[in-house]
Amino acid sequence: MASNPLPSSPPKTDPPPNFFSDYSVVLSVPLQEAFTTLWTSEGHERVCRLSKLCSGFELFQRDELALPLATFPEGKKLRDMGVRTTSTPATVETQAEVPSGKGSVITRQHFMMEETIPLLFGTFAKKVRLTGTLSWDESAFSAFSAASPSPSSCTLEALYETVSNGGIVVWKLRTFSQEGDDPNKTRVTERIEGWAPTLLKWIVQNEATKAHRAHMDLYRSHLRSQKRPGQDHVQKGQRSPSAMNALILNALNAFS
Repeated sequence: MASNPLPSSPPKTDPPPNFFSDYSVVLSVPLQEAFTTLWTSEGHERVCRLSKLCSGFELFQRDELALPLATFPEGKKLRDMGVRTTSTPATVETQAEVPSGKGSVITRQHFMMEETIPLLFGTFAKKVRLTGTLSWDESAFSAFSAASPSPSSCTLEALYETVSNGGIVVWKLRTFSQEGDDPNKTRVTERIEGWAPTLLKWIVQNEATKAHRAHMDLYRSHLRSQKRPGQDHVQKGQRSPSAMNALILNALNAFS
């Protein structure tokens, strides 16, 4: 799927996004397995470590956001918003205020990832720190998991948001749906909207598109490795997606 250089409304980043990427892959596993492997808190760490440059990963607190929020009126869904910086965690009391059928509670997992990027053929290394959140509607996943048989028309969504110490902001929506009539195949589609300094916009757009595709193409081998423990996640001869991100991140750090 080609990149679509058009922002969605409302803007997902602040400042508004200026680079974009769309891509999808079909995985030979049921929807529930794909979602659990790629989007649980524990699964996210394994996905991040697909990159050989990932030198650190830590999960922080998990909180909840009861919808609707003042900034996200009723009718808005996860795909319509950015919640990384929202500072209104749900409590038992606030959840009780959401009328049944009128809103939902978004689970938000905070995390940090560190990448060590070799420079000048490994002469020295640069550390890049990403902080962000994973967000999903746990009730939607639970309802899908409890259904028997699982509805073929169901779509599950999850949101990934990060900011690097170099200033790049990424909003990424990951959508899971059954591929056609085959319950054993899942299409995973990702939409990236991000912001980078204007002078770096062109190179960030170009490199982000390549890195995005390379990372998603690793999902197939990652799922196979879950069934065959011990298999290397990044196959021999395959470019690590973060190697392509290195150019972006180091350029941004030069301006920070």
